[in-house]
Amino acid sequence: MNNININNLVAIIGLFITILTALAGIIIYYVNAEKRKYGLERDFAHIKRNYEQIERNLRSILVEIDHRFDSIERTLIEIKSKINDK
Repeated sequence: MNNININNLVAIIGLFITILTALAGIIIYYVNAEKRKYGLERDFAHIKRNYEQIERNLRSILVEIDHRFDSIERTLIEIKSKINDK
């Protein structure tokens, strides 16, 4: 009779350890999923900021190119007018 009680106690302890291990696994999985989610959100934010910075730089470059073309166009008009005057 005493032997059956020890076997039951061992089985209950084993079940308890199994439940604790499963709960710990679930908690670790959840924590890692949240870390991964945070990392992905952070990466996306970095990509978005980089895209916005590239877009600003491209706009700036296009404005500079436009000014240069305007300057070249004015110079060409001056040259043409000087050639036509002669």
